[in-house]
Amino acid sequence: MEYLMSRDSTAKEIFLAEEVSSATIADEMVVTIARDGNPLSRFRDDIWDYSATSTAMKTLNFKTKVESFLSGIGTNKFKHGNASCAIKFLKTFAIHWINFVGGCSMSKLNGDLVAMASLICYCADNNIPVNKVFSTPNSIDFLISRGSSDKQVGILLAKIQRFTDTATALGNSWFWEELTPSLEFLYRLKIFRKQFPETGDTFQTLLIPSKIYQCLLKSTIEDLDRFIDKIDAINFIFQMRTLARDKAVSLDRKLEASPLTSKQAARVTFQWNKLILENDRLRVALKELLDAGISKNESWAGIVENFGRWQIRCAIVIAAFTGMRKGELLSIPLNGLKTLSIDNGDIPVVWSSTTKLEDNGVPRFTKWVTSGVVESAFEVARTIANGALSWTDDRSLEYPNEQDIPLFLSVEHGKKGKPHPRFRYAATSFNGGSAFGGLYKDELQISDQDVEEVSWFLYGEDLPNCISVGETWPLTFHQFRRSMAVYAAASGRVSYPVLKAQLKHISMVMTAYYSNSSSRAINILGNGLEVKALRAEWAEAKARAEADDLFHLLENGLPLAGSAGKKLRTQQTKGQLPSFLESRKTTTQAVKNGKIRYRPTLVGGCMSLKPCNKGAGVLASACISCENSVFLPGSKIALEQTKEFYKLELAGVIPKRARQEYEENVRQIDIFLQNLVESVEVS
Repeated sequence: MEYLMSRDSTAKEIFLAEEVSSATIADEMVVTIARDGNPLSRFRDDIWDYSATSTAMKTLNFKTKVESFLSGIGTNKFKHGNASCAIKFLKTFAIHWINFVGGCSMSKLNGDLVAMASLICYCADNNIPVNKVFSTPNSIDFLISRGSSDKQVGILLAKIQRFTDTATALGNSWFWEELTPSLEFLYRLKIFRKQFPETGDTFQTLLIPSKIYQCLLKSTIEDLDRFIDKIDAINFIFQMRTLARDKAVSLDRKLEASPLTSKQAARVTFQWNKLILENDRLRVALKELLDAGISKNESWAGIVENFGRWQIRCAIVIAAFTGMRKGELLSIPLNGLKTLSIDNGDIPVVWSSTTKLEDNGVPRFTKWVTSGVVESAFEVARTIANGALSWTDDRSLEYPNEQDIPLFLSVEHGKKGKPHPRFRYAATSFNGGSAFGGLYKDELQISDQDVEEVSWFLYGEDLPNCISVGETWPLTFHQFRRSMAVYAAASGRVSYPVLKAQLKHISMVMTAYYSNSSSRAINILGNGLEVKALRAEWAEAKARAEADDLFHLLENGLPLAGSAGKKLRTQQTKGQLPSFLESRKTTTQAVKNGKIRYRPTLVGGCMSLKPCNKGAGVLASACISCENSVFLPGSKIALEQTKEFYKLELAGVIPKRARQEYEENVRQIDIFLQNLVESVEVS
């Protein structure tokens, strides 16, 4: 049941230290334990410490969650007793929710509690018993008014939906029975969930149009080359800044490395300005960087403020030529670029950590094959990181271990900020998503060709509102991952198993999803011009081919299985086929107009009007439960081959999640093969 109500977490960081055995939770109940097994946090604490099990977030602060909502109500109005009641009930809910889901990730529980805290605070503020939290429809309005964006509201409402589903299903439980939602609450929730969907028009999985993709990468690579051309001047400026810092702190430098005091920072500025006046080479170097567009102006601040943008340029190139996720980019160490010797010579590889290959989200240090193009990105990023390690705080970092330093070190907070979970120092955040447009406004401007190309790729589906001619393409890092998969598959030079390894997918189904509809993408590695020139002719030929396949299916008299196959044969038997199937001409036109489709697959055919996101292009088992599938007598061979593929995978060492998925697919294929044989025999 729990899989119907909540999403299973990859990382299991939250567990109950003690089972809930009574209606009243004791204040002394242990909720978290230390690595040595001793109690760490108890129920009475407003902050629960999960440092023994979580590598990212370390604590859950219930008091802060409640107070964050009170700030919008007015803390003077909110009675202390009500606040205490809200905090205690939120902790009680957390205990029972953890007990229900059987453990989850820190981030998931944190998000769940944010959603619940908003409803609880509304009830407490209006003197409504907190156990009536799902019987107060106005609390939903309060949650929406406090949301930072439509997307966040949609996610929070979806969490509330899972809570109410759980309360309804577990009505015989003493705790959940009191939380049974009212009909008015459920109706209000249903209305607003339509208005604020959990997943709306997002762009992370959109394909970057070929022209934008190529122009953006060309400009980025040229910019990095321009930075490298001035690298001697940059390093000299870094040396002078370090010299100014050393002179400024020589009088009162502490025994241990420390951030600059305000007095020291003022003396650094004085020494820096003095060097500019005295050193002609320094003035020339500063002007060089300004003329090359590397800095905003000839001041030190003009250089440092631009480093974040240069790090984004480096990340763009690495993401495009590896397919790495944002978290994997930030986990690249300073010495992350290596070479791998193979029979054909040495190839560059990027080393980093990913949490997507192991059960429970345990990080694995692994490699991504890449192109020599990324060498310039590494050189620029390393220059910035080494400079920051030298001039920041009151002394340079001597003999650093590059494995402990992030390639994308935070220039501002690298030494003194919160360390990245994989390193000793802080990494940058790349939060400036809008910086893409600021960096490459011309390259990201959407043209008629881009709109047409994306619409074609999406089989004519409606595009998000902000994708229109003249606007800036809403670029995200994850789009480089999707684009690499699609364009690589479209080239015909890369196999699915290779893509699966490169994308660090735990199963082939995700790889098929990422590269879905690659046949409709421009082949940027080959005959792009021919594809564009023949698009109209290709569409006409494709429609005729699909119409011919449909008529062949109807005329051959073979037994059909699968939901769509049975429906088609039943309509034919009863004389109830759509009128546009009366002739090949009208069927061809219907295919072009999007009224009907038929595409051959590994196991027969597919009649979905939308692109497949189930991996049917790779795995025959993806069609088994699909309502658009058509199975033929020959489907038995394809399904048996897919079953053998799974068995071969199961014979090796594979992650637990993949093993469960493959075992379930073998079971589904066995069941369906029996039904398929019986269907054919009866026919």
